[in-house]
Amino acid sequence: MKRLFSFLTKHKQMKPFFIILGLMAFYSLPIQAQTVNNTNYYNFQKDEGSINWLRAADATPVIIDELLKNGIEYHTIGIGGLVRVNDSTRFVVTVTFDKGDNSYGFIYESGHGIPLNVTDRNFMKNPENEGYTQKEGDTAGKDIRFMNTQQLPSNIFLLRETCYWYQFDANNTKYPVNKETAQSILRQDIRAYLKRL
Repeated sequence: MKRLFSFLTKHKQMKPFFIILGLMAFYSLPIQAQTVNNTNYYNFQKDEGSINWLRAADATPVIIDELLKNGIEYHTIGIGGLVRVNDSTRFVVTVTFDKGDNSYGFIYESGHGIPLNVTDRNFMKNPENEGYTQKEGDTAGKDIRFMNTQQLPSNIFLLRETCYWYQFDANNTKYPVNKETAQSILRQDIRAYLKRL
């Protein structure tokens, strides 16, 4: 450091050069990119490309993978379990599982809306108070009934398709919220529910 100071004081005409060089080096340092996660991903939506959502067929393997990673035994995991809430209300739960002596499940609610809106995630703040409606029909699709509950049981966790959107285009542009990002966000939400067990 003494040598550099000595050099700069002897060669005053070089001082501006070193200042400019130092500033260029400082500003060329890579800026740490903000990580896209389940708390900020709506901020990364672009006004270009197309939007799609993770469907139940995309979400189910992710849910099962997260259950296995969190120590849930494979033989306790089921798909499409019928759960009776009361004498008149029953739901098909997307993925069911057991932990200890208790049974749990994830409902992946189909459907989404445009425009994308961060308030679609508000139910995650207090999911215990979330109601749910599921359509039940006969095999001909003519006798349609709706199963409603004002509050899901505490062992059933709700995930909504509308929250798991991603962007894409025909040119394979790497959007900040792409399909892999949406799957990561879904994983984060699953883990948040599993922490409650």
